[in-house]
Amino acid sequence: MGISNRAITATLVAGLAFGSAAGVARASNPTIVVDAASGRVLQQQDATRPWYPASLTKLMTAYTVFKAIQAGRVDLGTPIVISPLAARQAPSKMGYPVGTMVTIDDALKMLVVHSANDIAVALAEGVSGSVDAFAAEMNANSRALGMAQSQWVNPNGLPDPRQITSARDMAVMADAIITQFPQYASLFQIQTIQSGSRIMRTHNALVYRYPGADGMKTGFICAAGFNVVATATRNGRKLITVIMGAPTPKDRTNQAVALFEANYTNSGGGFFSKAPLATQLPASAYPGPTDIRDIACSRKKGGSGAAESADTAEVLPGSPAAPAPEPSPLLASWVTAPPIAVGPYLGPRRPIYSLPNTPILADLPPKPAKGPASKLAAKRGVTATGYADPGKPLAVPDQLTDPKLNKGRKNLKKAADSKAKTPPKTPAKPPKRKVHHEG
Repeated sequence: MGISNRAITATLVAGLAFGSAAGVARASNPTIVVDAASGRVLQQQDATRPWYPASLTKLMTAYTVFKAIQAGRVDLGTPIVISPLAARQAPSKMGYPVGTMVTIDDALKMLVVHSANDIAVALAEGVSGSVDAFAAEMNANSRALGMAQSQWVNPNGLPDPRQITSARDMAVMADAIITQFPQYASLFQIQTIQSGSRIMRTHNALVYRYPGADGMKTGFICAAGFNVVATATRNGRKLITVIMGAPTPKDRTNQAVALFEANYTNSGGGFFSKAPLATQLPASAYPGPTDIRDIACSRKKGGSGAAESADTAEVLPGSPAAPAPEPSPLLASWVTAPPIAVGPYLGPRRPIYSLPNTPILADLPPKPAKGPASKLAAKRGVTATGYADPGKPLAVPDQLTDPKLNKGRKNLKKAADSKAKTPPKTPAKPPKRKVHHEG
């Protein structure tokens, strides 16, 4: 017999209220703790219950990009373009103008640290040609990993009732990234990035304040509440903890800490353990995700704007510390690292191609050719229509040594130097003083 949505919501509201009063250990939202080395489940509660992933989606986006890099379709230096569709995405976002290029390396940092929705779309279009094609790859990867509850329709996790996952599936996702792509581990440890004068911090407070925390990603929309996939390593043992639907960002942090602490004292979960693998957990009786906007974004709390502000404030040094379980393993002081610089790609266009007979990445559609392919294009394995020629090897020009690329850069530098040396015809007028009004 199924469970009605009204009964689900009533049960969850009561459970979260009880959890807030009695401590994070009794909260009723879905959670799971997995031993990363063995994939065994140490503790779980409703881990296969369908849930909205919000920005946890970006872990699958990153994984799909990693797979494309592994296949040789793109590399970390490949520039991708901010399209009109990418620029229209709702915040969080980088906000770069249409036509701006960024490398995949910088894009991944913006995706994971700032949770940039516009960059997620740019990555999808740059890797697969369209959001729909990229979503199809995400779904194929989910099936291959055994993520039975997950369905993806966009790369950023903005609200869509069709976009569904579970705590169990996100633990499987995290474990796949850790085991298959260990070379990207440092990406999920980054605390802060800087683009120009903007400094952007990760929303994962654990990487600042929990000893041993080393990733991964938070997510929030009103319907989902506050989610996190977190990893920590202690004495060489790495655990994966997933929290779905915490009512506040502070509850999310405290629930994760409580689960880490409880399970680091649990010696089970090894390779010879009888504990089930995450992929072996039984299906949930819940028919679909529960919309908890009345909990996470209630009017009493100030609505969605207040919830988003609380999410940001959770990781601002100097903000009120989260009330932590006693004794608290959270650090009283913040451990911060200098920001990592990211930004638009300003170098020459470097045509990297994906699979044979697919359009050029990081470039606009080529102009129609008047005749046969040029000698230069033929040498580089490109047809007259601007597509990769599967019969010829690609020779990608080196950005630093290619004479044709350097000629253009020298001309630009010469023009800039000439403009700088030319004195203004009339003295510049002093700018008018701006009058600031206190609101």
